[in-house]
Amino acid sequence: MTPDPGFRTDLYRGTAPFYDRYRTPYPDALFDDLRRRMPLSGHGRVVDLACGTGQIAFALARHAVEVIAVDQEGDSVAFGRAKAKAAGVSNITWVTGPAETVMLNGPVELVTVGNAFQRLNRPIVAQRMGSLLQPGGGLALLWADSPWAGDLPWQTALRELFAGWMARAGANDRVPAGWESAMKLDPHEEVLRRAGFEYVGKFDFTMEQTWTVETLTGFVYSTSFLNLHALGGQAPEFERDLVERLGPYGADGVFGQSAGYAYELARWGGVTFTAAGIFLVPLTPDGV
Repeated sequence: MTPDPGFRTDLYRGTAPFYDRYRTPYPDALFDDLRRRMPLSGHGRVVDLACGTGQIAFALARHAVEVIAVDQEGDSVAFGRAKAKAAGVSNITWVTGPAETVMLNGPVELVTVGNAFQRLNRPIVAQRMGSLLQPGGGLALLWADSPWAGDLPWQTALRELFAGWMARAGANDRVPAGWESAMKLDPHEEVLRRAGFEYVGKFDFTMEQTWTVETLTGFVYSTSFLNLHALGGQAPEFERDLVERLGPYGADGVFGQSAGYAYELARWGGVTFTAAGIFLVPLTPDGV
């Protein structure tokens, strides 16, 4: 198979406060449906890969004895750890490291990846997570639409704004060329099947969402492609441009969207858990 496109490893530097505040949470209905199809015992462990500031980890923490939240961006891990301490959530272990090489041990009941599987080396990650899962355990890929995903006039204007500003900020290399085509040529379902998973299906949910210029700006600053690090000193001008571009479209400054959410579920159908291999090196708090 053609190798997956490689994403840079520093793309979310400095985004943690914006990610935590402006990323909309996955719907409760999604988690309820996931736990119906893949029941958690309450006594098992969950791994959340590419966890960001912990949207999934916090949602599942009350259904597991431990959630291991892993991200290669150290500032996101630090933010999530501080948030958990402030909230009194003590059963999330925060680990810094790439999903492809971070040292974890099993067995676990469920592995989750939120809006990030396309950024990982999918065959390697799928095989590694299979080695961690207990027989019948699951891997769930969670997805959420971005605000600009749609054909409403304001969404089209926003995409056009991004295209111009990515070129202006020299940020086009932050999105690998051809990554979407690569995903279509080798869908996640096929990657998981080759790794030994039984693909259960994709399950969709819709929520009505509203945005303002402020929350859209915050969401953009949470992204990999036009965050404050990518924009540098041009952020104030970008914000003025965003206000001007969206001004004609918002009713009382509000922009509506029917946002799509989904998860893809696969059950582990490969070999049972063993004590051999790199995947079972004992976990340390920072993945080292």
